[in-house]
Amino acid sequence: MLQFITGAPVWVWPLFALLVYLGIHSSKERSSSVKSAYLLPLLGLTTINGIIALPNQSLSWTAFLLFYAIFSLATYRLQERWIVSRDGSRVTLAGEWFTFGVLMTQFVANYAAGVTKAVNPDLYTNPAFSVVFASVIGAASGTFLGRALRIIRI
Repeated sequence: MLQFITGAPVWVWPLFALLVYLGIHSSKERSSSVKSAYLLPLLGLTTINGIIALPNQSLSWTAFLLFYAIFSLATYRLQERWIVSRDGSRVTLAGEWFTFGVLMTQFVANYAAGVTKAVNPDLYTNPAFSVVFASVIGAASGTFLGRALRIIRI
């Protein structure tokens, strides 16, 4: 078990700390630039490297795009309760733990994929693994587009 922690690249732990910080920060009401909200989908797309690395490309991309679209629409609806107001170029967001959960889901899924690739390459190349991983990453990534679309509509 200790090897899961010590075997990770050094950059993983500062990234984890940053994601925890951002997730905790999102649990409090905050005001931010509308432009930063529009850049959120790019944060979700940082996980595309994980999809590109999978051996079953057509299956992986299909699962990713399907879940990305579904969760974009679902999160678009959820955002109504978290977007307090918009005043010109500023948006006020209610505190929520959803963002923390999404960030941790992305981190854990990518970390688990890396561990699986290193420890059990046969499982990593299994089409079922590709579908599950791509679906989870697509769902988490799609949530950022849902928020941006809701802010655009306000």
